[in-house]
Amino acid sequence: MEGAGLVDCHLYQQPGRVLLHLVNLTGAGYVPMEESVAVGPLQIALKLPDGMGATTATTRVAGESLPVTCVNGWAKLELPALLDHEIIVIE
Repeated sequence: MEGAGLVDCHLYQQPGRVLLHLVNLTGAGYVPMEESVAVGPLQIALKLPDGMGATTATTRVAGESLPVTCVNGWAKLELPALLDHEIIVIE
């Protein structure tokens, strides 16, 4: 992933899809955060499981579809903005 900010990423695999869970930690420290600072755009490239192609990418929190391209087993997409957290489902 490329882009400004501190983002925690976890990738999960389910039959026929992968899920990328993102948490924006920008501005997080030892004191409670009073407001989230949005980051983005984020350029994302994921190595897909063997035999899987990517045709759709959907954000579950924002409820938007993202354009995704699949080249040589890699899914590439751009997340315009991340406020606090997001789950991107790639199928």
